[in-house]
Amino acid sequence: MSREGAGGKTQKPPPAAGGTPIWVWVVYSLGILAAAIFVFSILFTAGAYLLSDDVDVTFDVSTPAIVLWGALMALAGGLWIWRRRQGRQ
Repeated sequence: MSREGAGGKTQKPPPAAGGTPIWVWVVYSLGILAAAIFVFSILFTAGAYLLSDDVDVTFDVSTPAIVLWGALMALAGGLWIWRRRQGRQ
């Protein structure tokens, strides 16, 4: 039997590279790190303030640090929401 009459097979395109890009994981990691630093700072300060009866506890809020950690958390959260909405379309 001859296969000369059979049409040529169309090749499927190669599968797209799946997975999450590394830059997304970097942004997520920085956002998680920023959230952890932010939460632990608040808990540490609140614990010192509430549990220290004999020593006067004061704290100094660093505006650049709050802006930096807040921006990293907002960036990671915004990226997560954007990627979730993009996947539903």
